[in-house]
Amino acid sequence: MNYFSLKVLSIPLAIGLVALAASQGNPNETWRYYRPGNTGIQGDHNETIWIGADNDPWIGGCNPTAEEGGIAKFIQSQNRWLNVSNVDYSIIGSANDPGVSRATDMVEDGRGNLWIGTYRGLLRMNLLLGPSSLKKFGPHNSPIADGRIADISFAPDGSTWFSGEGGLVRYNKQTSTWQAFPNRGGDLIAVQPKASGGYYLWTSPPGYIQGNVERWDSTTNTWTIFPPTPGNPSHLVSKSSVDASGNLWMRRWIGNQNEETLEFVRPNGTWVSPTLPPANGNISVAALLPFGNTQALMVDGFGQLHQFNCATWTNLGTVPHSGFIDDLDRDSKGNVWLCGTGTGGAARRDAVTGQWQRYRVTNTSQFDFFNNELSVDPRSNNVYATANANSDTGGMVKFDGQRWTGFVTQYGYGLGGNWPFLGSPQSGAVYVRPSNGLVVVNPINAFTHQFDGKSWTQLPGGPDQVLGYLEDSLGRLWSAGYYGGLRRYENGSFVDVESGFLSKILKDPRRPGAVWANFGTEIIRTDGINRFSKSVAEVPGLAIDGGTFQGLAIGSGGTVWAGATSATGNTLVKIDPLTGAAKVRFKYGVNWPFPGTYVEPVAVTPDGRIWMKYGKEYPFDNMGLLWWDGTTVGVYPAPPNGEWRFGGLPHYIINDLEVKVIPGGYELWMTCFSRGIAVLKVTTTTTP
Repeated sequence: MNYFSLKVLSIPLAIGLVALAASQGNPNETWRYYRPGNTGIQGDHNETIWIGADNDPWIGGCNPTAEEGGIAKFIQSQNRWLNVSNVDYSIIGSANDPGVSRATDMVEDGRGNLWIGTYRGLLRMNLLLGPSSLKKFGPHNSPIADGRIADISFAPDGSTWFSGEGGLVRYNKQTSTWQAFPNRGGDLIAVQPKASGGYYLWTSPPGYIQGNVERWDSTTNTWTIFPPTPGNPSHLVSKSSVDASGNLWMRRWIGNQNEETLEFVRPNGTWVSPTLPPANGNISVAALLPFGNTQALMVDGFGQLHQFNCATWTNLGTVPHSGFIDDLDRDSKGNVWLCGTGTGGAARRDAVTGQWQRYRVTNTSQFDFFNNELSVDPRSNNVYATANANSDTGGMVKFDGQRWTGFVTQYGYGLGGNWPFLGSPQSGAVYVRPSNGLVVVNPINAFTHQFDGKSWTQLPGGPDQVLGYLEDSLGRLWSAGYYGGLRRYENGSFVDVESGFLSKILKDPRRPGAVWANFGTEIIRTDGINRFSKSVAEVPGLAIDGGTFQGLAIGSGGTVWAGATSATGNTLVKIDPLTGAAKVRFKYGVNWPFPGTYVEPVAVTPDGRIWMKYGKEYPFDNMGLLWWDGTTVGVYPAPPNGEWRFGGLPHYIINDLEVKVIPGGYELWMTCFSRGIAVLKVTTTTTP
């Protein structure tokens, strides 16, 4: 994961005019993000797969709707994914440039460099150095067009060939020079060694278009053209077409021009016509992988996997894939990997058992763009979040610091956690109880359930839809109903404590069993028996005829902070926990030190900072997150009007913010509207 330097605006606290001075990125504060396009397989649109010497696959993955993704390595021994995404590495390109994150082919060049074709040119990454070595190639620095790369092939002389929009391009690694063949190639290509030395570069017309197969000779630097006539080659069938012995598999014209067969040609030019599965000369090939000495794997157009062993084919059964199959690979142990587009993801066939395991967004990633709530387990530091992949698939996700586990109604394929609420494929609230580590969840319209890591138990009573949960200092569980009402769980059921619509509940750090709740026009503190309240009208300087409290945050000493909007203006309000007195600390237009026109306190961190959302009315061009430590204001502006941008706060709508204490500092975990989960890590030298 790449950590971006954070740009912070420091605002000296003063009455009257405030000067804003942009500082350099603070090395003690960094951002990271968790989204479908940069966790797990990174999307169900998977056009290419490449397996390295360690037998772990690199898979091109993209969410075509969000235009986020890139490539991801599945480290099988650790059951985790190494992600290289445009969300984290801006060199890949922005989602505003469609196609930059869609990987089409991957080839290692013999020097440890992985070349990656995309819909918008080329990427190169050194496998040892990792994503920091990424370099992009396009019209700005090469003959590579700003378009789709269809195929990449590595040649015996060390050169790498690229075919796609703009034609055929050769890169010579010895001289670091490029050579373009603008009227050649464009679709699949193949490098085949010659029996006499050197090699051929074969090109193929796209799809089933009747065109000329062409062949370049590395010895003579000449082209041979094969028109579409019986006996001539007609089409290459896969991005990998040559086995270890140099045999090239491709289609060949037979009879009239509308009939083709699948054959292979040896390095000496001899054509071989093997028996085909099924017994039909015009066989449909979805993907083909030659390997070894005259061996091959093939997925036909009917979703059947076949293996060719020099003379005969064996049917290995049906491929479990829901979309188009685009690529096929095999590791050194004989395990078969394939991937495709549509809703297929990737799949692995075990060479020993013959069993398939599927990998998709739903069982490998943080699969939601619009997470509502999250919760940090103070015992294990695991993070849980509500999550929804689509209208009928979802539940929640868990992150243990390295890997994501999905709890889904379907499409888990044996991986991940159990979500038994088939009628409730979404969750409204999630909370980890500090006293016992149990996870409390509201499957929407299915009330409250508790998860112990293995099984689920329903907690009776309470609303069918929950806004949030909280455990007080006595270990008692509270819930806020989505449609109103504050309840506490006791004696085996939820009981009503307060009526009305509330937006947030927080634990009182001083009074045993007490909680604070924001009911909009009133902020209350209650333990179920004793009650304290403060209305907007009771705050000196605020309107008596209307207004609402916004946000809620409590310091370690119990001081309560809330924003307030009223007819007399927007303010930041402070409530003394001992006296109950409330006063306006800052007022917009009078002594306002913050950006925007209103603030909503959301948290107080161990270093004493009060964190607040800030904003204004339309246009939404001055909104974001800030902190105030009593002297200075630090500002993290969101992209104006919510456009796609990473490197700081990704969106001004923050649904939930939770503090996770870590050695040497803390992290702010946020669910951001349409941007998944964002994390701001703050390293502190001292903790007050």
